[in-house]
Amino acid sequence: MVFVGAEPKHWCRLPSVNLSGTSYANISESELKKLFIPEDGQCVQYKTGERLQQLENYDYNVSDMLSAAESSANVSQTSCVNGFTYSKDEYKSTITSEFDLVCENKHWRTTSKSIFFGGRLVGALVFGQLSDRFGRRPMFFAGILTLLIAGGVASAAPNMYVFLPMYFLQGAAHTGAFLVGFTLSTELVGPDYRVIGGFVIQVFYDLGYVILAALAYFIREWRYLELAITLPALLFGVYWWILPESVPWLLSKGRDEEAEAIVLAAAKRNGVTLDPGVLQALKEDPALKGGDKKYTAIDCVRTKTMAIMSVTIWCNWVVNSFVFYGIALNSENLSGDPYLNFCLIGGVGIFAHLLCIVLVRPMGRRSSLVVFMCVAGLLCLGAAFIQDKRTTAMQTIVKVCVIAGKFCITSSYAIIYLWSAELFPTVVRNAGMGVASMSARIGGIFAPFVLDLRDTWLPLPLLVFGVLSIIAGLSAISLPETTKRALPQTLEDAHRRGRKRLKERSEPI
Repeated sequence: MVFVGAEPKHWCRLPSVNLSGTSYANISESELKKLFIPEDGQCVQYKTGERLQQLENYDYNVSDMLSAAESSANVSQTSCVNGFTYSKDEYKSTITSEFDLVCENKHWRTTSKSIFFGGRLVGALVFGQLSDRFGRRPMFFAGILTLLIAGGVASAAPNMYVFLPMYFLQGAAHTGAFLVGFTLSTELVGPDYRVIGGFVIQVFYDLGYVILAALAYFIREWRYLELAITLPALLFGVYWWILPESVPWLLSKGRDEEAEAIVLAAAKRNGVTLDPGVLQALKEDPALKGGDKKYTAIDCVRTKTMAIMSVTIWCNWVVNSFVFYGIALNSENLSGDPYLNFCLIGGVGIFAHLLCIVLVRPMGRRSSLVVFMCVAGLLCLGAAFIQDKRTTAMQTIVKVCVIAGKFCITSSYAIIYLWSAELFPTVVRNAGMGVASMSARIGGIFAPFVLDLRDTWLPLPLLVFGVLSIIAGLSAISLPETTKRALPQTLEDAHRRGRKRLKERSEPI
């Protein structure tokens, strides 16, 4: 939406006036714009009749009329009765310019962003549930197919009433395919490589930001750009012949023969001979077969200790998503080239995830997250207090603070993803992570609306991002560390660790 829904510079479409027979019969468009459009006016124009009468009073001497201080003050202003004209210096076309989503229709842009994140919320819920029921592999391809159909229809949308439902489906399919793919990859990778594998997936997510900026730079018409970011999903069709189903999922459904065939094929491909006892142990593993009792998200808050831990985790997901997408969407409001800004804001995520691979083990999950979130908050606050300074030096400092803030919040987002899965016990891990993912989408839904607060007071969005990031980061101090510790298996395990951490914090130093 940063490029597809970008807001180009715009002004009221100039009225058709007849100046034939005057010295300004061949007046240029720029002069006509000065005549009828107030300075810095995007949503208003001078009334045509009054302005022409004034021009006649000045004997059609535009220069004298514009230089007179009272000339503009004595003319009434009105809304853009003839529509709008959009600058094509940065964008040839966007949904904003094509559907006139400016001025009194500006709310459509914010709504469309929130609808996309609403789709992501639904996608996280629906695809997560269906992948547990029907398998990871079929739901991954269902997400890709939905993405292709919705993206194709959206690129040909004649109005916002067609575009918005397709954009909602794109959000649902995007999140559904990613989450299912992430789950499938972690279930296919061995335990020793699970942390690295999780972060490497996020690196490719950030690489997508950089590629999007490059595509948008060369493809400046929104319909073609929409197709350009949708059609590459066709490449996933190759996965139909090479992507196996999740072995843990097959075993949990009693499909032991299929799981055994996948494991044996992988062993053969890697030149490894498996002991038959390994396969038998997998089939009989109670953690994969599941128990008689069915756990839900309610069990995450059944005791006071579990409730404090779970709510703290979920709130951190909300704030991380809120700040992450808030900074990303705010890239179009930064000074300088919007394509370079977006590329930098996305590109720093690559280095953030690579740094996480190095830091999370020696520093621990808790210390890393607290530091990154608090530093991100301080950077946002620093940028907010100097954002209204219009000098080149100050705007450069603002940009550096925002990009550094994005680096930190990307790091904390990656860490909370890993840490949460290690904090929730096995019996409620899927349920707890499901609520966490939904919480993140709620943060994304509200981020566009908070960005609109800049119309009320310019620094306000960054102030909100900064304060919430610091509060959420400090709240994570109450969570237990999981580095180099066995994962909790039962609710009792998690309750005992959480109570121990709360007791440590309450003891006097």
